[in-house]
Amino acid sequence: MAPVKRRGGKRHAPPPPPRKMSRLARIKLEGGAQWAHMAEARKRRKPGATLAGALLIGGAAIAGAAWIGGSLFDAREALYAGADGIATAAGMRATIEVRGVDGQRRAEVAAVALPEGRVSIMAASPDKVKDNVESLDWVEEATVARLWPSTLRITVSRRDAFAVWQEDGQLSVVDAAGERVHGARPADYDHLPRIVGRGAGAAAEPVLVALEDLPGVRARLAAFVRVGDRRWNMNLRGGMVVALPAHDPVGALQKLEKLQQAYGLLDRPYARLDLRADGRLVAQARQMMSAAPPALAPAPPLRGA
Repeated sequence: MAPVKRRGGKRHAPPPPPRKMSRLARIKLEGGAQWAHMAEARKRRKPGATLAGALLIGGAAIAGAAWIGGSLFDAREALYAGADGIATAAGMRATIEVRGVDGQRRAEVAAVALPEGRVSIMAASPDKVKDNVESLDWVEEATVARLWPSTLRITVSRRDAFAVWQEDGQLSVVDAAGERVHGARPADYDHLPRIVGRGAGAAAEPVLVALEDLPGVRARLAAFVRVGDRRWNMNLRGGMVVALPAHDPVGALQKLEKLQQAYGLLDRPYARLDLRADGRLVAQARQMMSAAPPALAPAPPLRGA
């Protein structure tokens, strides 16, 4: 190649041709560029997505083994069980945040959200958690969101129906205030307690609202029966009748709940409990109901209950 003539009359030799790069150097150069690209991609990647991917990959390995010897359902369950185990080992126990309800109802939602024995945010799919919560008969609808790394947010809409009102042989579905829920068919609400008698709907609100935080009483209740438009008798599913006072039926229900939790009072063989007198509980044994005069069976004290 001829020398290059530049302005000023000076001649300079052309630049030497590039030396051929060795294969090893080229591999190192290309590898370094690839690692730099991967590092940049990792910076842009969301931590939750990375963690979820790692957990699901680990769970998928377990699920694959289950699929070889079982059904697709077993494999899916193994996937979530495996991911849950890995997440739990990493210290990622789920915090369940329930919105839309309070008190005992909130506890009921949290108790059924995840499959039994699982404790992490990866324990089940959001759809499965939704199905679990909506299986509660008082839940109208539930929405579920995962908030990484460990929060499960569940928003619940409660059904309007609280009870079925029986008046003069007619049945109506009522809300917590005792107002009729228009369009609701009583046959669809067999699981709800009944309130019975004239004026029962208007008087039912205090006891129906109180039941929300009294799971022991609520699980055994069959009906509230209005007596003389003054007070309630409570009929239990096992046949026991509980006479509530006129002046503070809610307080009496709360005492019953405490006695049930402490002594299993509502599961004992009593035919009748009478709480109408302040500070006293009179319990009549089932086998003594036909005797005259009736004998009183011992009952747990109300004091401190």
